[in-house]
Amino acid sequence: MQIRQPVSLLPCHIGEPRLGIDQEMTALLMRYSDKLKGVILSFSNVKLQKPLGHIMNEQPYIHCKVVADALVFQPREGMTLEGVVNKIGSNHIGMLFAGVFNGSVAAAELPKGYVHNYAQDCWLAADGSSISVDDRVQVQVVRVHVAGGMIAIEATMRTGATKKKQPAAKASPKPKKLNLAKEEEPKKKTKAKKQQPKEVETEGVAAPKKRKSKQQQEEAPVEEDDKKHKKKKSKRSKTE
Repeated sequence: MQIRQPVSLLPCHIGEPRLGIDQEMTALLMRYSDKLKGVILSFSNVKLQKPLGHIMNEQPYIHCKVVADALVFQPREGMTLEGVVNKIGSNHIGMLFAGVFNGSVAAAELPKGYVHNYAQDCWLAADGSSISVDDRVQVQVVRVHVAGGMIAIEATMRTGATKKKQPAAKASPKPKKLNLAKEEEPKKKTKAKKQQPKEVETEGVAAPKKRKSKQQQEEAPVEEDDKKHKKKKSKRSKTE
């Protein structure tokens, strides 16, 4: 694959820029690159992207970009690799990929039926097959661990172990229809009127008479005597 890599040349490399570029590119070999998601194994056809470099501010370096063809090892989850067994353990198998990169397969990721044999230093199956040092095995990458620019591959020998379960598709909720033609005005709250007590008429029941006080009873005959006296005076005046 073709890569573009920024390079910073020292002032001493002005007369020999090729030497400075080779030193910068060699430092990238066998180191994990986050940008490339892998490890650069080799490179070739190295060229400057532009003939001129740049000096930024007061820095003594000459900054330029390099284009090269690189061989990159990019292990991915689910990728099938061939490894050479270099270690037999009671709970795992160690191996090398491309003769350089470390890998391991846990005992739980070995094919079913394999049992560790201490005497023969191998893993034996019920059908007589075995896994021992220097054997070539096919594995699938489960995950890649990166630390300090170095990688370690965790793998499995069980088929279908790296397949991910796809979540069930959820039914999308139906959109609600909005009627924007007429907007109803909020109704005003009406206060409940107080109900006045109704008068109930009862048939055959006479209302109780109010009793007159003693003072009213005494004043009543005096008023009647005054009226009689006035009538007598009016009759006398008529006869005269």
